[in-house]
Amino acid sequence: MNKCYLKQMLTYFFKVYHLAEKIKGLKDGRLNLQIETSTISFIVLLTFICRLKSFNRLEHWLKKERFKNLFPKKTRLPHIDTIRRSLSSFDINGLNVLHDHVIKTIFKNKVFRNGTIDGIKVAAIDGVEIFESNKKSCEKCLTRVDKQGITHYFHRAVVCATVGSDPHIVLGYEILEPKKDCSDKDEGEITGGKRLIRKLYKKFHHFADVIVADALYCRASWITEVLAIGMDAVIRVKDERLHIVKDALGLFQSR
Repeated sequence: MNKCYLKQMLTYFFKVYHLAEKIKGLKDGRLNLQIETSTISFIVLLTFICRLKSFNRLEHWLKKERFKNLFPKKTRLPHIDTIRRSLSSFDINGLNVLHDHVIKTIFKNKVFRNGTIDGIKVAAIDGVEIFESNKKSCEKCLTRVDKQGITHYFHRAVVCATVGSDPHIVLGYEILEPKKDCSDKDEGEITGGKRLIRKLYKKFHHFADVIVADALYCRASWITEVLAIGMDAVIRVKDERLHIVKDALGLFQSR
């Protein structure tokens, strides 16, 4: 990335979104800090901006002191192991507060005043698996058993993001919960999706005009939930045997 462009981008982030002061409020679980959490957070942010694909690549950049000129003199920069320790105990709640601040500023500044598709603000919702292992697990892991009888542990989230014109913004996410004492199944994507759009509406109010989803969401309960917060639902349906599809095709033919 061009250094001049990177400087302009960071200046914009700091001036409009007050990113520097917000990053200073981030915390992790390390004791007796020798490297500030804000320094590590800023380096991780630069890692995403520069699209570094691995920690090995980040370690190479740290050894080459690629970030040195971006910090005040005498600022101690971390080794890669310090970054790993920080991220493993990072305060996610603080990160969520920072994310909410960015989204609120986006709406306040009317970034989507012209919509994202033909003057309409469109957001998509879908599930994504973010971790999987047959050895490592935690109390929040979902589980599945393969054909060989091996238990796999994984985390899954429902994510809502804008679609259409740039910028593509992740508005929020909701982690699906594992099975409870009264249930023999992990929480489903529809349940997590309903909880997510209710949270987004509470935080940002009318965050979209239309919410689009795949065929999994072709359920009356989901459509009712979307309509209840004053938005429309567009759902892709593939199975022509469904009654709702037959009714729709019949109506379309008479138009």
